[in-house]
Parts: sequence; C-alpha cells; structure tokens
Amino acid sequence: MSWNEFSEQRDRVTSKSGGWTIGGDATLHGFNLHQELASRATWMQTMVLSATGQFVSAKQAQLIETAFIMTGYPDPRLWCNRVASLAGSAKCTATASFAAGIASAEASLYGRQSDYKAACLLLNAKRIYDADGKEGLSLFIQSQLQEKRIVYGFGRPLLRGDERIAPLSAAAAKLGIDDGNYLSVAMEIEQLLRKYKMIINYGGYMMARFLDMGFMPKQIYRMLSLAFYTGVVPCYIEAFENESGTFLPIACEDILYEGVEERELP
Repeated sequence: MSWNEFSEQRDRVTSKSGGWTIGGDATLHGFNLHQELASRATWMQTMVLSATGQFVSAKQAQLIETAFIMTGYPDPRLWCNRVASLAGSAKCTATASFAAGIASAEASLYGRQSDYKAACLLLNAKRIYDADGKEGLSLFIQSQLQEKRIVYGFGRPLLRGDERIAPLSAAAAKLGIDDGNYLSVAMEIEQLLRKYKMIINYGGYMMARFLDMGFMPKQIYRMLSLAFYTGVVPCYIEAFENESGTFLPIACEDILYEGVEERELP
C-alpha cells in the first residue's frame, strides 16, 4: 500500500456492503434492512445476501436451507461437536464454545476447505469439459489423481454412498430446480472415478448445486461457514449440563508415553 492509499483510508471507514444512519436506515448490499428485508426476505435469504451479495429466490433459499439442515449432525463424536462438547464440559460460555466448534470446521478433509477445493475443481472441470469434452475431462481427473491422490468432492472414507444426496436431490425436484451444467459435469466425473470405487459425496454434490445457482467458490465457502451450527449447539448444551469433566475424560494410564524415563528433578 502506498502512502497516498494509506492516507485516503486514514481516520475513515468505508463500506460497499452497507451501513447504518443513526436513528435512520440500515442497508445490506443495497437493500433496506427494515423496510425491505424484514418484510419480504427470510433469514436464509438475508444470510446468503450477507455472505455473497446476491439475493436468491425463495426456492433457492429453501434448497440452501435444506442443505444446511442435513449438514448439522448432533453427534458429539464428530470433531466440531467434540470441540464444543469439551468446551461445554469445562463450563465455557456458549458463544465461545460455538465459535470454537465452528472454527474447527476449517478443515481440509471434511469441512469448509474441502468444500472450497471441491468447488474450485468443478469450476475448472466444467471449463475443460466445455473446451475439450470428455477426453479433456478424463485427462484432468487423471492429473488430479496423480498429483494429489485425491479428487475433492468425491469419495467418502466410511461408506460407499452418501445418505444426504438423495433427499437433497428430491428437495430440488420438488422445488422445481433443475439439474444444471455443473451437476452434469460432476456426474461425468463420478463415472470416470467409479473404476477407483470413488463416488460423488455430499460436499461435491452441494458444490455443483451451488455453482449452478451462480455462486463462486469463495462465496460458497463463506455462505457455508455456519453449516455445522445445528450440530454444535445441542452437543455443547448436553455437555454443559452434565457434570464438569465427564465428557471424554482421560486418565494418565490412557496416554501412551514414549519419552524419557521417570527421574528426580534437580
């Protein structure tokens, strides 16, 4: 940043996303919060607008909401929920515990980084498919396997299928939302990967759906930052209401120690 650029921003705050006039209006990406959004938008439409700058239709918002509902598993064994449960067992505050649980979803294997990489992969895959057809797509997927040994959005460590895809697909059909070009490319990739016993997972399916709605990878990443919230909250509450320290307690003998032998301190 040059000195002139720094000086222009000194002692002032500018915003393209919105603002508030004391005693007056509040706006979010060009929409009046009180006069427009409060009366015509759902919370999901407002959340998506906040994260992406785009005001989606009621049907699109309903599909996104359905995806959120099916993402938050309230199982304390899952990593995000486990973090919140440990915090609850230590009697941490709710806000801090929820934030810690959600922050732990910043993971490359199962969380938001995985989603972002899957969205980027599908974005590139469609560009290559449009230019070079199935042959080009096949070469692209082979290069992904050779270089990274993983294709984000495909494969699931525990199962041969993902139980969330069918109900989300049914929800889209019920809402009249057709399969788009990105989802078609995702299905082509799945066919290429079947010989490796890899199928599309929920993350890959969601990314294709959201790309077909016109979102870009970073927008999707930001929009999904709260996707695990409904799983984190009940796990925290249960652990908080139980006796302190009773969630996954660890005794000394539970730890495999391979360090130096016991010794006297000087």
